[in-house]
Amino acid sequence: MSTIKSNHLNKTWLAVTAASALALTGCATDSGKSSAEKQQSDSGGALKIGLLTSMSGPAGLFGPATRNVAELAAQEINASGGVLGRKVSVVIGDDATNPDTGRQTATRLLNSDGVSVLVGMHTSATREAVLPKARSAGTLYMYTPVFEGGTCDPDLFTNGEVPSQQLKQTIPWTQSTTGRKKWFLLGNDYAWGRASLAAAKQYITASGGEVVGTAFVPLGTTDFQAVIQKIQQANPELLLPALVGGDAIAFEKQAYDAGLGNSQAQRLGILYEENTLAGMGPKVTEGMYTSLGYFQSLNTPANSAFLTAYRKKFGAEAPTVTSLSEQTYVAIKAWAQAANAAGSTEAKDVAAKLGGLSLDAPAGKVTFEKNRTATQPVYVGQVTGGVVKIEKTFPDVAADSKCTG
Repeated sequence: MSTIKSNHLNKTWLAVTAASALALTGCATDSGKSSAEKQQSDSGGALKIGLLTSMSGPAGLFGPATRNVAELAAQEINASGGVLGRKVSVVIGDDATNPDTGRQTATRLLNSDGVSVLVGMHTSATREAVLPKARSAGTLYMYTPVFEGGTCDPDLFTNGEVPSQQLKQTIPWTQSTTGRKKWFLLGNDYAWGRASLAAAKQYITASGGEVVGTAFVPLGTTDFQAVIQKIQQANPELLLPALVGGDAIAFEKQAYDAGLGNSQAQRLGILYEENTLAGMGPKVTEGMYTSLGYFQSLNTPANSAFLTAYRKKFGAEAPTVTSLSEQTYVAIKAWAQAANAAGSTEAKDVAAKLGGLSLDAPAGKVTFEKNRTATQPVYVGQVTGGVVKIEKTFPDVAADSKCTG
């Protein structure tokens, strides 16, 4: 198990707060060439992996570790011979947790930088803004974080956890383990928050639970007093927050100070990864449950090797690896494996090899399905003394999807 490191997170959180209003400078210009044409004209250089992530804004605390694991993945790919005999390099773009900024930055990555693949670790709002740009550039788009599911675009592969993976089995387990059944649902007011809570309500009802209240808040909310009062009036036994980064930290700190801590309403977080938990502090997080596809405390040979390599490259005080960053590492390694198998970096060729591809990831076996989702393990962790302890493992959890391939 690994202790949640709050010292680094607090520095990161201060930097994120200061940078929350900043956007990436230097908008892209469209050169008129597709990414494939750019790569062909630069056949002797490194293949570029475009990483679009949040280095600032409410989700900015997720960016530093994501950037690091992308660079680690590239280093390992190069050490194994690269992709089609060529080295790879990572080009970073910051969406500033803003879909308009994300669209502009993605345009630069796709057109000016001519990346061979676009890897996205950002909000669903940014994904929806960026997907048409990736489609018009003819570039494969790999979307890696926790999200709402339901995407069926042939240009998009996803390996982030979706509500059916995180909640379908976890909600009944939580009710059985705690003996509690009265839930309050709280989410950010956009696609992921709304879809997650809609799914949660379905699973709660099916397992004999009851939803006693629901609330949504805009992304970037800092004052949760009115929401806390609403929750207190509903008097739930369980609380499921679908909040992003800084919003989650602000809510939980304010709720704890108002007497609505975890001991009053048991939390089941679905984006409460180690950095977010560290930002809340150990008193606030004690006893919380969190459901994700990876925790740094996983005791597997693959995870041990991954973390050893990460710390060797970036040092013992490097940003904590979480499910969000680990999924980005997995996506980049899978893309390289599929491109080598296809003998091509063309989107349609790589996509054909990705469907059905399995790899031994730090979290365990991950299979990229032909419906462009990922089957993977899901873990329930509980925070105890500042440590995320794995309480339950659900292996080989497929995503509910209506996509047929």
